[in-house]
Amino acid sequence: MSPVSVEVHHEVLTFYARQMRLLDALDVDNYANTFTEDGVTDHAHRGEKVEGRAALIAGAKHALPRYKGVAVRHWNDHYLIDEVAENTFEVTYCSLVTRTDAEGKVTFEPTFFIEDVLVRVDGQLFTKSRTVHRDGQEKPVAKAS
Repeated sequence: MSPVSVEVHHEVLTFYARQMRLLDALDVDNYANTFTEDGVTDHAHRGEKVEGRAALIAGAKHALPRYKGVAVRHWNDHYLIDEVAENTFEVTYCSLVTRTDAEGKVTFEPTFFIEDVLVRVDGQLFTKSRTVHRDGQEKPVAKAS
């Protein structure tokens, strides 16, 4: 495991900015395209694991009614990025999701600790796996490395 260059750090942050904009826009299909075809999303805090883009799209579309009539924002920060193999990166970060209604009232989701594996394929980053842990549960504790 080794730290990444400034250029790679910027590339990864730009990838997440684009990915989260798609998610916030509820553009489920294009969001799913930021994952590898066999990408895995594991919501460990609720025992829900989906494998592959088709399953990711189905699960996300099932959740869409929850976000009807509100502006959704994913606020991610505290990124730690390590290169673990050529074109493979482990990324951990913290996340807060807000929902703002038409009157400007903001509600907060619980906060989360995220563990991702990103891979570069043909010069483009994709999420290979994402594990989502709700804060307040026993595991994990965000550590500085």
